[in-house]
Amino acid sequence: MSLLAVARQNGFSVDIAIGKDTLLLREIKNRKPRIVAFSCVTGVQQWAIDMCRIVKTQIDSSIVTLMGGPHPSYFPEIIQQTEYLDMICVGEGENALLDILFAKKLPENAAGIANIHVRIGDQIIKNDVRPLIQDLDALPFMDRHAIYRYPLIRDNPVKRLISGRGCPHACSFCFNHSMKNLYKGKGAYVRKRSVENVLDEIEAIEKHWPVKTYRFEDDLFGVNKKWLLEFCDKYPYRFSTPFICSLRADSVDRDVASALKNAGCFNIVMGVESGNESLRNDLLKKNITDEQLKHAAALFHEFDLKFCTTNILGLPGETFEQALQTMRFTWELNPTFTWCSVFQPYPRTELGSLVEKDELVDCLDVDLIEPNYHSGSLLKQPDIDRSVNLHKFFYVLFAKPGLLKWIKPLLKLPPNSLFTLVHRISFLLIYRKRWNISLSRALREGLKSSGFTRKQKKRNA
Repeated sequence: MSLLAVARQNGFSVDIAIGKDTLLLREIKNRKPRIVAFSCVTGVQQWAIDMCRIVKTQIDSSIVTLMGGPHPSYFPEIIQQTEYLDMICVGEGENALLDILFAKKLPENAAGIANIHVRIGDQIIKNDVRPLIQDLDALPFMDRHAIYRYPLIRDNPVKRLISGRGCPHACSFCFNHSMKNLYKGKGAYVRKRSVENVLDEIEAIEKHWPVKTYRFEDDLFGVNKKWLLEFCDKYPYRFSTPFICSLRADSVDRDVASALKNAGCFNIVMGVESGNESLRNDLLKKNITDEQLKHAAALFHEFDLKFCTTNILGLPGETFEQALQTMRFTWELNPTFTWCSVFQPYPRTELGSLVEKDELVDCLDVDLIEPNYHSGSLLKQPDIDRSVNLHKFFYVLFAKPGLLKWIKPLLKLPPNSLFTLVHRISFLLIYRKRWNISLSRALREGLKSSGFTRKQKKRNA
């Protein structure tokens, strides 16, 4: 939506197509664009490569193909994997896209564009990233009109916002440390829009589209206490719509909890990851103690704030007892909602490198990574199957702790489709409550989020 807004602000005719492959290809064929661009996350890159091939071979070989987003930012070698991908964008894309759109001849005139890797003949030209956008207020509001021409997205009662970019922390399972290295010396990594700018965007949303809840997708909404308190002070004077945001436990105090309650916060997402403090801090590098988590949870309960804890099972070196410790710690914190994934060792994260070094995976091939982290595990360690099985019953046990004595013996069985079905059903029920949406919408969105998605296929050599 940000890319659309910047391009349209500068007079370019751009649009977005969302849907099944046949619909996407039909729109490309009918509209005859100069450039077809894909935003790609790790897990669906093979689909994007296949689409580039079809566009080039079945529609028009002169169409320029461009891939941006997380995957090419961390795996720029993807441009070498197929002759049908002309360019990739590494890192922030707004200004890079503008340079591409202003270029008269592509891909040749992209040879010197910062953030862009471009194929010219048999040569791949790689350009360094430009400085990060420091003044986020200078960007236009995200263009929702193109996205909201799709009723399923437009009518979603949860509207998503981003109030800032970047996270100051360096959790070992996260991408942020790699992005910081990419942009070292290129400006402040953590940036926030002004409170007034965010509130003005919310006002624009409420004038045009139905909304029941706002969901802030920032890496960390509460990264700046002064900003957070100002937002919470001004928000209720202009809006009554509840919102969802993320906080770290070490940023929660009485002032913050009180401000969020008064502002109408519906749900706070707080990362726990592991109930074992050593795994959380020595392995995951969260640098958050049990006491800080308990203190934050106590304040949320005191101020009657709903909150959700996030957890990861199947961590490198995790024993089954440590996995159970995560379950028991969740009960102790007593959140309104919870969320749990199976650890996915993404290559080029610190933890991904660790599992390769310790030979906990047979092969950490980026083209074998599933687009979800709710299914199985790639790790080779003694208790991994029981941890994966515990994940499948996590939401059931969250709701009914007394069932542990009956379920625990079942966890010794091999992972199976029945356990997966239990997870999918219980996930949908808590997904609905967590995001404040209808059961029918939870079915549509939750099925995809919980793992019923296209499987990533390994590329042929």
